[in-house]
Amino acid sequence: MKNIDTLVEDLESVIYGQAGWTTSIANAMGKNIAEVASKRFSTPQEPRGYLSLSSIGTPCKRKLWYKVNKPGIGEPLDAKMLLKFFYGDMIEELILSMVAASGHTVEGMQDRLTVHGIRGHRDAVIDGMTIDVKSCSPFAFKKFKEGGLRDNDPFGYVSQLSSYVYAAQDDPLVTDKNRGAFLAIDKVNGEICLDVYDFSNELSTKQTEMEAAKELVAGDIPTERVSPVPASKSSPNTKLDKSCQFCEYKKVCWPNLRMFEYSYGIEYLVHVEKPPKVPEVTNDKGR
Repeated sequence: MKNIDTLVEDLESVIYGQAGWTTSIANAMGKNIAEVASKRFSTPQEPRGYLSLSSIGTPCKRKLWYKVNKPGIGEPLDAKMLLKFFYGDMIEELILSMVAASGHTVEGMQDRLTVHGIRGHRDAVIDGMTIDVKSCSPFAFKKFKEGGLRDNDPFGYVSQLSSYVYAAQDDPLVTDKNRGAFLAIDKVNGEICLDVYDFSNELSTKQTEMEAAKELVAGDIPTERVSPVPASKSSPNTKLDKSCQFCEYKKVCWPNLRMFEYSYGIEYLVHVEKPPKVPEVTNDKGR
């Protein structure tokens, strides 16, 4: 039986053609990708309207409330974003197939977990450890590679994974009851890393966190919003905090939001005292 500590090294052996890739593994991967494609593309993708294990740690309480109570008022995902999600699905299937070929034990893929009335689906259990597969940009990959997620976690990934570990306390597939790991893949450069965390502290307060999230979404909408930040060091304008830029509810929270197109992309300005000398756009769909 292999140890998870050698997982990345053994995955590289698969890439080099030196491990146990077989026709049956390839066929199973193709079948799984085909099933995911059918789910993605056969019907319109509707936003979830319930509290899930992956969402309870959403840093913005207002966003979490909207997700559960008003999912339909957010901006719909454009074609580029939906296709990116499918890329992620394909990469996950590829990586987990490679894990199987490498000789490591991979089980519990997409198993449904429910705890304290909150449900979710984990990615997999590898060598007895709960694993979340993340395909990411080089910038995001750096946080996983350097183990810096606890200090910079705008999407609540630590809460998400620790919730899956907590929900599997009685699961015989999971033998490591305190730890979990992100198996991260740089989708641009092809680098892989395993970012392991001890969640002992999170597990001790997880029930409290879950009950607080249930109470939050059952109540009135939180009034607190993430504060805007200066548009630049010298500008009197303010813009959305980075954590809000990709939020589907940003225009609901900030109805007077204005968008300006710079060479590097869209800036979302909350307060405009000095209009930028770049084009203002009225619709950022597809950007």
